[in-house]
Formats: sequence, structure tokens, C-alpha cells
Amino acid sequence: MTPRKRMAPRALKLFAVAAAFIAIVSAAPRAPLARAAGAEGAKVSIADFAFAPEEITISAGQSVTWINNDGAPHGLEYRDGAPGINPLLPEASFTRRFDKPGTYEYNCSVHPYMTGRVVVR
Repeated sequence: MTPRKRMAPRALKLFAVAAAFIAIVSAAPRAPLARAAGAEGAKVSIADFAFAPEEITISAGQSVTWINNDGAPHGLEYRDGAPGINPLLPEASFTRRFDKPGTYEYNCSVHPYMTGRVVVR
């Protein structure tokens, strides 16, 4: 058997693994890029294993976008039971709209000691 024929099954397996990885990454939920605070919303940076700012105040109907500026994956888990995201990979972002006034507590689903709060007026 020639070396070319022996490599074909191995190359096919590698191609299948790469295709599966691309399909999984492509199917992951993606949020729009963060926008500056204003009518459309505000942003929270995740860096050095902390949320910055730790507390943010917005108006009802606005959105908050969390951006993972850290080198590690993080996640968002809301104490009000709203769906979050896990994992939020480095350089990825996640947006949530807040329609009702109140205080919304959240933490990192990977590192629960990382906490934050959104105050909606």
C-alpha cells in the first residue's frame, strides 16, 4: 500500500473533526457588537475576572451588552431566572434587554464569586 492510500483515512478523520468543530462554533449564539451607552444600551466589560462596572444603571427598555475582554471563558447567570450564556468565550459578547424597572443581580456561571448588578429605572 502506498503512503498516499494510508494517509487518506487519517486525513478524512481530521477533516471530519474540523468540520464538526466549525459547525459547533458557527451554531453558538452570537450577540451583536456592544454599543455605547445611550438609547440602545450600555456595556459591561469582563476583564481580570471581574465585571466593570460592577453595577450599571439603565432605563427600562435598554439593553446591556457584556463583552469578554479576558483571556478565560466566562458565563452569565441571572438570579431572576432569565437565560444567560455559558460559555462566553474571549472576545465574544452577549446582550440582554431589560424592559421592567428593578434590580437584576447576576454572576459568572464559571466563576460564581464574580458578581454584578443592573439597576433599571
